[in-house]
Amino acid sequence: MFALKVLAVFIAGILLTALTCGFLLWIRILVQSRPRRRHEPGFEFVFVNDKGEARELDAEEKHYLTTKFEFGDGARPYIKAYYEALTPDGRMSGYRRRRQLPEWVQIGAEPHPKFED
Repeated sequence: MFALKVLAVFIAGILLTALTCGFLLWIRILVQSRPRRRHEPGFEFVFVNDKGEARELDAEEKHYLTTKFEFGDGARPYIKAYYEALTPDGRMSGYRRRRQLPEWVQIGAEPHPKFED
């Protein structure tokens, strides 16, 4: 009988820990994905470079981001989960929703078109 009580307390502790971790993870996701800027004119996404600077997108990038991809397609664009997120190779660059970019980050102009000789 004592062993059953110990087992019940142990299982309850594991469940409580799992629920607490799940709740904290949920809170973190909500905080990181909240809008951090007011509505601004412009495309829904911006590009964040490795220095943390943001810029507008050119026409090619906008087309790329509006293209439909299958879930496992390796050609899909990398959309950052949050501004501070790093890529698997430790870089900061990637696309980010404009509304979720911190307000203190200035958004620069789109890059100049590339000319081929």
